[in-house]
Amino acid sequence: MLDFQRDYWKTRLRFPDWYSRLEDELTSLFFPVVHDDPRLKAFRNQVYALIAELLVCKELPLAATGPDLDTARQPVDTVVIHHTEEDAAISLDRLSAIGLVRQYAFQYLADNVLGHRVRGQPIWSNHFREGQMVFFAYHWLIRSDGTAERLLEDSYIGWHAGDWQINTRSVGIALSGTYEAAIPPLPQIESAARVIHSYYPHVSRNSIVGHREVRKDLTCPGAYFLEMWKDMLVSSV
Repeated sequence: MLDFQRDYWKTRLRFPDWYSRLEDELTSLFFPVVHDDPRLKAFRNQVYALIAELLVCKELPLAATGPDLDTARQPVDTVVIHHTEEDAAISLDRLSAIGLVRQYAFQYLADNVLGHRVRGQPIWSNHFREGQMVFFAYHWLIRSDGTAERLLEDSYIGWHAGDWQINTRSVGIALSGTYEAAIPPLPQIESAARVIHSYYPHVSRNSIVGHREVRKDLTCPGAYFLEMWKDMLVSSV
């Protein structure tokens, strides 16, 4: 079941409704939250790599137009901290491919994007970066060396919190890497603090939260966030 068959996936990804044609695989292998299954993660990454390749080559059909999905955007009053739980050096193309699958394909299969019936249609995000449609869940990515990369404009609603109302008024900042059982490097924490200080100085310190504080069923951005490095982050802001 976990033998990656490139031709099988590539053939189906050529269709505008690829997510419907791959519904069984996506539902069973990609949507469940998994922390400790290296074989499954390796399989997922092969699929993500193919999707990223097709996106770069413009060979994965996307919608040419669509509704404004950011009309509910509110002034930012919350910062939600995440970790990618992927390789720390992940490319932005790969990160966008992950968002396409885990956020957008998930919603399109549910046939409801903010009240729009969408199943069967090519996917539309309404989000663009450097002229290309992107599917990032987060507004910022912070690398382990402290490099900060903007992914989405603040006017865009990032689909990152798992709570639509919080999405509408928050920004998502993701630390690149896996911190389920580790503490992020100090330059990474300090860089996240600088981004918050520089771009969101009006946000209350009490409104800088981890994803796990929004979604109690999750551990993101890691087991040690609340007890070991949240205070470090907030005090550095």
